[in-house]
Amino acid sequence: MFFPVPKFLPIFLTVLALLSSGSFAFANEGGGHGGGEKKEEGGEKKEGGGEEKKEVKSSEESFSVVAARVQALEAKVHSGKEELEKLIEEKQHEKDPAKVNEIVKQMLGIHKELEKNAKEYDQQRALLKYRYPEKGQTEKREYERIDVKSIEDMETQMSLTSSVNHTLRKVRTQYETAEDVKAREEKKNVEGHGKKSSKPSSPSLTDPVILKK
Repeated sequence: MFFPVPKFLPIFLTVLALLSSGSFAFANEGGGHGGGEKKEEGGEKKEGGGEEKKEVKSSEESFSVVAARVQALEAKVHSGKEELEKLIEEKQHEKDPAKVNEIVKQMLGIHKELEKNAKEYDQQRALLKYRYPEKGQTEKREYERIDVKSIEDMETQMSLTSSVNHTLRKVRTQYETAEDVKAREEKKNVEGHGKKSSKPSSPSLTDPVILKK
């Protein structure tokens, strides 16, 4: 005995087969995508670890860079001061007004650059001190503050020093005896040639005396 097959049954089976194959393909695609995300996350994590190491290394390099910059600026400031003092001394002895004006122009330019370098030095010195306090404790050298005086103050100080030295030379010339002059010249010659006495000098009252047993 045979039952009649409905007309829509083949269509129903075909649709069901198509739906089943589509679901299987979608599941495979989703699994592959999820695996890719996990792999990508793992890659990001590894990359993050590399960035952390790089950041620590760059911090070490930054301290070295700042320290080198501070040393270079310190040298520039001292060099500028010495050059400015030479020009002040040259100006004090120069009689030609045109040359004096030229010296003054040079002094103004050097002093402006000196103030700029001193300001930058102070900023970098503070950065080195407060950004890397643990490094500052291990470093043996301590960078001190450098104050830059005005040109007028520097000229006044050098004039006073020169005046005091001139007065001392004048007093020494007036009141020292011929024996004092001779002794001073002999001492100068000995210091200039680096000569040493062949016989040991007798100990004075202030020299320590070593007693032998």
